[in-house]
Amino acid sequence: MDPRFSRAYGALAGLALGDALGMPTQAMSPQQIQTVYGHVTGLVDGDKSQPYAPGMAAGSVTDDTEQALLIASLLLKGHGSGLNLDASEFSHALLAWEDSMIERGSLDLLGPSTKAALERVRAGENPLRVGGEGTTNGAAMRVTPIGIAASTSDRQLFADAVWSSCQVTHATRQGFQSAALVAAAVSLGIDAGAADVTDLLWKAVAFVRSLPERGAWSPEPDVVAATHRALKLAAQPSSSLEWLAGQIGTAVAAAQAIPMAFALLARDPSPRALLQAANLGGDTDTIGAIAGAILGASLGVEVFDAYGLAQVEQVSQLDLPSVATDLLALRDREGGGWAPAAATTSPNPEKPALTPAASPQKSAPAGRVVLMGQILVDLAVRGEALPAPGGDVWASDEGMHVGGGFNALVAARRMGAQAVSLSPIGHGPYSLLIQQALQRAEITDAGPRIDGIDNGFCIAFTDQSGERTFISTRGAETRTPANAWADFTATMRPGDVLYIDGYLMDHPANRQAAQAALEALPEGVQVILDVSPVIGIPQGLPARDVIVSMNHREAQQIINQSAERALEQGQGRCQKQGQDGEQSQGRCQKQGQSQEQEQSQWCGQAREAGLVASLLGRCVVVRAGAEGAYFARPAGAKAGVSLIAPASTPGAAPAGASAEGPAAVPAEVSAAASANTGADVTYIPTPRVAAIDTNGAGDAHSGVLAAALAQAIPLERALLLANCAGALSTTLVGPAACPSREQIEAAADALAD
Repeated sequence: MDPRFSRAYGALAGLALGDALGMPTQAMSPQQIQTVYGHVTGLVDGDKSQPYAPGMAAGSVTDDTEQALLIASLLLKGHGSGLNLDASEFSHALLAWEDSMIERGSLDLLGPSTKAALERVRAGENPLRVGGEGTTNGAAMRVTPIGIAASTSDRQLFADAVWSSCQVTHATRQGFQSAALVAAAVSLGIDAGAADVTDLLWKAVAFVRSLPERGAWSPEPDVVAATHRALKLAAQPSSSLEWLAGQIGTAVAAAQAIPMAFALLARDPSPRALLQAANLGGDTDTIGAIAGAILGASLGVEVFDAYGLAQVEQVSQLDLPSVATDLLALRDREGGGWAPAAATTSPNPEKPALTPAASPQKSAPAGRVVLMGQILVDLAVRGEALPAPGGDVWASDEGMHVGGGFNALVAARRMGAQAVSLSPIGHGPYSLLIQQALQRAEITDAGPRIDGIDNGFCIAFTDQSGERTFISTRGAETRTPANAWADFTATMRPGDVLYIDGYLMDHPANRQAAQAALEALPEGVQVILDVSPVIGIPQGLPARDVIVSMNHREAQQIINQSAERALEQGQGRCQKQGQDGEQSQGRCQKQGQSQEQEQSQWCGQAREAGLVASLLGRCVVVRAGAEGAYFARPAGAKAGVSLIAPASTPGAAPAGASAEGPAAVPAEVSAAASANTGADVTYIPTPRVAAIDTNGAGDAHSGVLAAALAQAIPLERALLLANCAGALSTTLVGPAACPSREQIEAAADALAD
């Protein structure tokens, strides 16, 4: 028998059982429940004082189960596209369901969000234009069949299917998040099961956080963030049910009901969680139904009391095994077939352990560019010179810009790559500005939320010579919780690119979070580390698939720091190596006096790149501005890294670039650099441009390089594209001034001709 059947049946059984247990107490306060029922310990009749289910027989289900089975029937009819529900069919099915409930004399009708949207459909409006206000838990309560039918291994298919169940009635960010959390937890359980339910809950949170945002804005709380917080609260040993309910809430709001269901399971991953939901007060049937669905998907139908389940199925006339079988068959037809799961590092910050993961994807989509670093706001000003101590100067206001790691993500988006920000976000005007910028750029905002503080700002002063000076404040972006980034990186997949902003090493909390994130990083994820002026190199970088990026000054600083450390330790070897590098560079420059000046520059910078690669034991790219860049691979590095060939004379240049271009690098320069440093060093050309603003050129380079690698573009082409992006960005004003992909490709083609 298919090992998933017990879990698929368990998901539906847990949904119905939790729903039926909460039916008699829904919308009642804990005091009312205690007065009317005492402590609920099993299935009971609805009391005549029950506001929605007076006199209903024990074992009766409510709208939670009935609407879930309605979705199952629509999925199995297949009138939509794949696993996507047809909006018109879905909306009219819900209206017909309510009409039948009214005929039966039931008071348990459509919820407030669903009712408001569908009345507009009844009046003749387009079903796809009526659902923007729903932030309650209606989409989440009925989504379990989609979790059974859609595998998380195909992220797009999964997200589209969930969204199709939301867009008629709950087309908000909260509606999508709540439904996705429940469906993801169910789907992850179906694929692999989970001896540790808490780990599965953390995986679901991390998975949904990684999805691109969908839905209209609403002032209601972020459901993913609320669920993350709820799991943290549930992990506290002293947390009582009453305290949890007071902290999280049990109302119909999505940001309360879903976090409460997750917290109950994290605190007690057993059928007792369903009984606890029934006694909490508030939306007891929905909280119990969600908890039951996830528990059954994780541990199988055997976890539930067979007698109680049989009573529910008989009283409510349910044929759950047949529905489970048909939904699994649909899952297989849509590409979510079962495969043994591999172990993966748990994203649970409370318990790092190995648990089964979801089945592999049927095809490898383009990867994502994920920022692990900071986003803050730049306040740009320009003046003649900085004031002397105690003095003051006038400066012109050059605007307020979202900066930091944002610039690299914008560059990745210009290349068409999916981009994700893990930068912490606080509360205040700068935080709001950052969130709006991320939304406009279509960058997924998956960073942790930090209460009580705004994001920081940086005063960027540019003097008349073009030299820039920065004064920065530390805000929410520097206060990453210890496991916040690890929660996400544990969900990354081969093909993704983790872009690390070295500035994070200047902030203790971010430095600690980065180390945890790197420990959780799966194999096959590529890493680009921009060391930044602070020369930030976190511990725990993977042994392979890493490129360390820096500019010429930063490369020199690394060499000097290495020599100084060797001197302090009483070792002359590294210092001598640095001196030898300088001496050989001097010889090369002296030799260059009888040749063109450019060759002497190449000679020194190529050796510099090779020496840094040897010191770090990593592949490095050293950006040399208008002189191009150098890619160096240390001696002994694994083969298979494609190196760019020396450039030939370029053809026609794109707008903004010179038709001359750089001359080819003499082969003896690369050979001399390799001989002196033990590293393979290759020059990467760049177009000649009339630069007007170099601010953000390095970010454009890094963002485009990351995007190209995420799109599986060969390394030699990726490096060339990155150089062209950095050069062309200097012809535009502003830090996030990366040109379009078409312009970048044209410049690269001109250099390659």
